Amino acid sequence: MYPTSFLINDRTALDAGALTLTLSLEEQALVSHVFVSHAHVDHLCTLPFLLDNVLPDLREPLYLFGPPETVQSLKAFLFNGTLWPDFTAISNGTTVVLRLRPLAPFETVDVHGVSWTPFPMEHEVACYGYLLQEENASVFVCGDTVSLACMDEVLARAVNLRAVFVEVSFPREGEYVAERSMHLSTESFGREVRKYVPPGIQVLVSHIKPGFVGLIRREIERLGVPNVGLLEQGTEYRF
Repeated sequence: MYPTSFLINDRTALDAGALTLTLSLEEQALVSHVFVSHAHVDHLCTLPFLLDNVLPDLREPLYLFGPPETVQSLKAFLFNGTLWPDFTAISNGTTVVLRLRPLAPFETVDVHGVSWTPFPMEHEVACYGYLLQEENASVFVCGDTVSLACMDEVLARAVNLRAVFVEVSFPREGEYVAERSMHLSTESFGREVRKYVPPGIQVLVSHIKPGFVGLIRREIERLGVPNVGLLEQGTEYRF
């Protein structure tokens, strides 16, 4: 399984764990904005290569949004001219390659007809989940987290919430590790979904550690929580 990436309406990415691994060069060239949940490398690792690949054809910068702490980390530790070129200062002759834009919690940005609102999540580092809304429907994509307590506020802001994307990183036997790394296990996932996600809203499970896919699938099925399914890599979802 590839690291985390979602592609929305062909133009906007949420996290960059697998963009250059799964998209053709032509598809990569369509990506104009990237929202990142947090600074962990599995959510960012193909971003440098995406910029390399699209650089020759850019007519305006690729815009990257995320928590202020994540943006600061990218500038200091990745795009610093040592580990990787500083694409915020490099031009292809037409435009600089990258613009970094920190987002405050709950600051809504409209991109290609979709409004994006970040919600702080409970994780080891600063992390956002994002509420994506069009005129008549919305979905919420959690970042890495140990809690879904933000769902009360998400539900207050969402219009016709259709689905919630929730991470499950470990099976029940990994609950100890999950708690200390601030991830959800199948056990804590069941508790959090029952407590915070109303019946009728689809729950899609992401971020499963590759070695646990079969076990986590079986444990989630045994939970008996309605409207839950595992995200399938490479599948297009419509809401």
